[in-house]
Amino acid sequence: MTRRHQQFFVPRQYPLLYWTALIYLVGVPNFLHFDVTGRTHTQGIFNLTSICQIAIAIISAYVLSITLLLERRPAVARRLGLELSLWIPLLLLFVLATLFQPVARLTPYSPTDRIISLYRLGEWVIAFGLIRALYSRSPTAEATPLLIQMIGRVSWIWICIVWIALPVLPSQAYGTSDELASKVPQLGGQLISPSYLATLSIAAFFYALFFFPKGLFRRAGCLLCAVTIFLAHTRIEQISLLFLILVYCLFFSSKLLRVLTITCFVIAVPVIVALRDIFLLYFSRGQALKTLLTLNDRTFVWQAAIEAGRERPILGYGFLAGARNAIRDHWHYTNWLPPHAHNEYLQAFLSGGAIAVFLVVLIYARGLWLSMTNCRRGPHFVLLFFLMLLLTIRSIGGSNFTTPYTRVGTLFLLTFIGIIACETRALTRQQNSPGKLHVGQDLSESTV
Repeated sequence: MTRRHQQFFVPRQYPLLYWTALIYLVGVPNFLHFDVTGRTHTQGIFNLTSICQIAIAIISAYVLSITLLLERRPAVARRLGLELSLWIPLLLLFVLATLFQPVARLTPYSPTDRIISLYRLGEWVIAFGLIRALYSRSPTAEATPLLIQMIGRVSWIWICIVWIALPVLPSQAYGTSDELASKVPQLGGQLISPSYLATLSIAAFFYALFFFPKGLFRRAGCLLCAVTIFLAHTRIEQISLLFLILVYCLFFSSKLLRVLTITCFVIAVPVIVALRDIFLLYFSRGQALKTLLTLNDRTFVWQAAIEAGRERPILGYGFLAGARNAIRDHWHYTNWLPPHAHNEYLQAFLSGGAIAVFLVVLIYARGLWLSMTNCRRGPHFVLLFFLMLLLTIRSIGGSNFTTPYTRVGTLFLLTFIGIIACETRALTRQQNSPGKLHVGQDLSESTV
């Protein structure tokens, strides 16, 4: 039996914990955003989305607490790597900065700012605790495959939600998003951020490529993910997908495919140059060239974030509300109000100061390095390498874990914990030597 069809220990032994974690990691659709754009001050904190989200968080925290308190075995059944300790000082920094966040100059003070920010940090703690509880209760040989299965299920569930909702709620599933300045319709719309949907679709694409049965089922899965990314119309994710496919073809495929890839690349360069106006029109999403050159006004947001960070380089402004208000205090434009810094490292700088930036850089550097060194150990580790590379690229133009907990945050936690777990060495030793991968071996022919 291949591991693709293997019944894991945790879902059978801890069904309540497993399915509660899956529901929490999937989350709920955004019929009305909950403090992502700041609209909760005008439309109320409690709405359909926020009530469902708070209820799921409370139930998940209760199930996790009961599991840890009533189970006889220790809460930490498997020791994880030292890299996970980087999250503790980062969390403490965000909490401390939030408690002492300054009063904004242009944004009216709200007593709920600190409460919402601390609650949002609590969502990260719940997600981390659930993933940690699942991993620690898995046998050594099943731990990493279990996390990979969770990545695949979360990603594919969201793709199914969007495509099922598209004919039922077309204005919600395909339209403009309040989180983006662009007014071009995108798949995801208000239901889920198109950027999040595209990121999950890339994860689902490579999950299908590595673990779906060979043949029509695998091709259909990859095609559906590619169409989803195309309709989501997010530039960073589309470029990231092309780059990751290029890396896969050059280093993890057969010799014939590598030759074909290089040939296609050589042919594609002059074609792109000749049709540059068409490609420029597509990637501009109807915006002016100036907007495209500023990365959809991201450079202006970065400038405002740097100006704000210089005023409080030690502690920052606090998680979520403090960082958002700091950007708006230094924002000189009226076309839109940025909800965050659109850069992981600048967002960390605003939220927790210079030390937070250092910790975030360490998390990315360590995760990327370990994923590179372990990617030859099997298809599970190759998938983790691709996801870590994707999230690292995405951190330049967006945030993965320094903003409120989102579906991309789920993907990052599952990927990072799967990469840095010390037990991956034990898992590798248990694998048969023929199952190990080498650069140039076609992953589609590997046993999963």
